Amino acid sequence: MSELTDTNALDWQPVRPELTTGVSGKLLRDGATRIVLTRVVPGGCFPPHRDKYGHLFHFLSGTGEALIEEERIAVGPGICLQIAAGELHGYENNGQEDLLLISVNLAAE
Repeated sequence: MSELTDTNALDWQPVRPELTTGVSGKLLRDGATRIVLTRVVPGGCFPPHRDKYGHLFHFLSGTGEALIEEERIAVGPGICLQIAAGELHGYENNGQEDLLLISVNLAAE
């Protein structure tokens, strides 16, 4: 079934506020594969953690740094990271503008 979503009409909602600082999202798809348009304000972060599912992060704008296990990676427009289930990961906005990304939660295989 086709569906059209005007993301401008969706409100930004806090993403895991018990863990994050300055991270909000607009839910685009829920279910086994969850897709969220994610915004991280300058200085905001999703601290290092592990999940039982994998992720795909596609960065759209802004600048920041991601952590995958012990590796730190500069992120910005066009960078796409895939994180396996159970891997330590996180990201932060170290720039002067919002860091925007598409976050896809991948069901464990």
